[in-house]
Amino acid sequence: RRVRLVNGAGHCAGRVEIYYQGIWGTVCDDGWDLSDAAVVCHQLGCGGAVEAAGSAHFGAGSGQIWLDGVNCSGSEAALWDCPARPWGQHDCGHKEDAGVICSEFVALRLENSDGCSGRLQVFYNGTWGSICSNSMTLATVSLACKELGCGEGGSLETQLPYGRVSGPTWLDYVQCGEKTSSFWQCPSAPWNPRSCEDPREETHITCNGNSE
Repeated sequence: RRVRLVNGAGHCAGRVEIYYQGIWGTVCDDGWDLSDAAVVCHQLGCGGAVEAAGSAHFGAGSGQIWLDGVNCSGSEAALWDCPARPWGQHDCGHKEDAGVICSEFVALRLENSDGCSGRLQVFYNGTWGSICSNSMTLATVSLACKELGCGEGGSLETQLPYGRVSGPTWLDYVQCGEKTSSFWQCPSAPWNPRSCEDPREETHITCNGNSE
């Protein structure tokens, strides 16, 4: 038996699927809450649960629905240790497939964006926040653009047409090398919701490509 998250951006968010008797199947959202999500997140090494998503938030699965009426306390070692209806017994459709977002889930976006240009933000610990531009190089910008599906290169914008948005500034001193393959492998200062205080230090980029 294994558990995985599908259709999220990364392995710490997505539709919950369980491998049982040689078949991957989904979990119904009847009674699905943060205690249930917490068990999945812990099981996957993804920290705590930020959101217990229902109503096929991460898209509808297909085939088997394995679990329904899951009622975890939050301390179980695995989702299948929680009280639930017997395997495969449910009154659900895939429009009720359950999902989770865990605290270790991270993602990038361009806020105030027309596609591939805007304020670079990172999703961490359940909240979108800015990335500070100290030590920012074109190698870092290029990897951010790649992660965003916006081509292989880009530029730092210094003339800022965007207003200040309240919220955390999660990262600073992100320093990607020329040989780094993923933005998430780049060294940086530790996660800190007040990484920089000056809105002029927030990172704004324009990527060379167009979003798909």
